[in-house]
Amino acid sequence: MLERLYITLFAIAVGGLLWAAYWGWLRLRMRRLTVAVLPPSLQQLVQPGQPAILYFTTDSCVQCRMQQAPALERLAAATGISIHKFDAVTQSDLTSFYGVMTVPTTVVLDPERRPQAINYGLAPLQKLQEQVGSWLTT
Repeated sequence: MLERLYITLFAIAVGGLLWAAYWGWLRLRMRRLTVAVLPPSLQQLVQPGQPAILYFTTDSCVQCRMQQAPALERLAAATGISIHKFDAVTQSDLTSFYGVMTVPTTVVLDPERRPQAINYGLAPLQKLQEQVGSWLTT
């Protein structure tokens, strides 16, 4: 009986360590991205001084079309923020730069074109509004 308790506690500890390592890696990646030079294709596309959202999708992504795209359209209509849509398959330089491994993925850029949030998977409208809200109210 005591052995099972030890095994369970060990499994919980390992799971907690893996979770902490994953989130630490994400924070480190975000810090590196904030000082990295923007890829040339984005330097011309994303205007400095305005926040923007990079939206990575594919033609076959149903969740992208049915949920993420409408949320981004509502956000753009309400705030005027620019949304830049990229095919995650054909834009491999950008997907590797931002670490996109799933679609939909949204990258929220601040007015200096630095990533402030990367949402792997579906990002609801409210979450996106919170992520860009501080730049739109100033």
